[in-house]
Amino acid sequence: MTPAQRTTVSFLDLALIMTGVMAMIASVGDRHLAVADAISDSFGSDNAARSKTVALPLASLFEPQEARMTAKGVQVIAALGGKNRQAEFAIAVPVVTQEAASRLDRWELAAARTAAIMRVLAEAGVADGAMLPDLAQPGQGGSASEARTVRLTLRDKPQ
Repeated sequence: MTPAQRTTVSFLDLALIMTGVMAMIASVGDRHLAVADAISDSFGSDNAARSKTVALPLASLFEPQEARMTAKGVQVIAALGGKNRQAEFAIAVPVVTQEAASRLDRWELAAARTAAIMRVLAEAGVADGAMLPDLAQPGQGGSASEARTVRLTLRDKPQ
């Protein structure tokens, strides 16, 4: 192989690597914080020590097959938001199979429930930019009870 051919192959390799990196960046979308946390966890960051996960039963927060929160649900979420106004919230509402007729399909229901939680947190003083709906893998759980649990992960805001 001549030096000119080696240079061409090296340039093409570099171009392919750059294209792959740009495709990965584009696929992240607006989940930059979640991706950064995942990468930093891989390198031994202490983010896990600075985060706390609260699991709440879906049935106690919402009316059956509805996105309307119960009075107890509003009270619990508002108290959590009031105590942690300076934290970042990752909100994971499961996508559950429907057992009864509903005006919303299961994905719409999960999105509407997430919005309802975010609305209550905002009313409790949590900034809009501090709430991240976690819809990457909704409803993923090892057991049936985990699949019916809303998870709120609270993280300290970076200084």
